[in-house]
Amino acid sequence: MPLIKWKPEYTVHETELDSQHIRLFEILNTAYENVINSSEADCIKAVVSDLSEYLKYHFAAEEQLMEGNGYQEIDAHIAEHRVFAHTIEALQTNHHDNNLEVTKELIIVLGNWVLHHILIEDRKYSDSNSLGGFNAGVCP
Repeated sequence: MPLIKWKPEYTVHETELDSQHIRLFEILNTAYENVINSSEADCIKAVVSDLSEYLKYHFAAEEQLMEGNGYQEIDAHIAEHRVFAHTIEALQTNHHDNNLEVTKELIIVLGNWVLHHILIEDRKYSDSNSLGGFNAGVCP
């Protein structure tokens, strides 16, 4: 059973970003399934590495799109990305023990963060785009 499932209401109305968000869900679900079906926490290292690499790609693409569209809250959004990327890097660096329960909790926390980020932070971008553009109310 997956940790998180993509639902149409999660859309940010940007096909590229929605596809990337779906891929993030897939990576998280793979990590979760690996942990659930294994007796060793080491099975998660490769998936966390995949998640880290994919997040770098996704964050760069998302930030470029937002910047190109003049999203006014981009600095705060980038800061959120950096905090999460740092968290993932710290987990990769500090994951020396083989505690499966801690690893399960970690995957759940990661899943919750991604879901929250999409539903709250990325939706701010989506909402600003659907309300007449990113520079709505700014005189040309």
